[in-house]
Amino acid sequence: MKSDKRQTLVLIGLSLIVIAGILMYVALSQPKVYVQDEITEITAQATQSESSVYYNTQYVQTTIVNTTSATEFVNYPININTATVQELCTVDGIGEKRAEAIVQYRQQIGGYTSVEQIKNIQGIGDAIYAKVSPYLTV
Repeated sequence: MKSDKRQTLVLIGLSLIVIAGILMYVALSQPKVYVQDEITEITAQATQSESSVYYNTQYVQTTIVNTTSATEFVNYPININTATVQELCTVDGIGEKRAEAIVQYRQQIGGYTSVEQIKNIQGIGDAIYAKVSPYLTV
């Protein structure tokens, strides 16, 4: 009887740990989306520190803020045919070098016809593509 109870408690404990891990993964893997009240607060803070803030109130529900800089607002998905290096750097998985390579390749080919073309850039394979493609468009 004791071993059955112990096994049940161990299984419940392991299940709770797995569920907690899944919830943490989901919570931490999503970009932070700010709502209007938070945007107003961030704008007020940035205005006080004399930083310029750019955002489009028409797209408040879909505006995602780059967590490294509260003064830079980017709407996702980013159009890779018009994006700057700085805009591309806001996507998790694209650093400055990759962003520069994406812009250079865009100039070479005269513009992207599909997001999948970024896989032709050295250093962007299937894993990186899978990570960044939801945030990019043509």
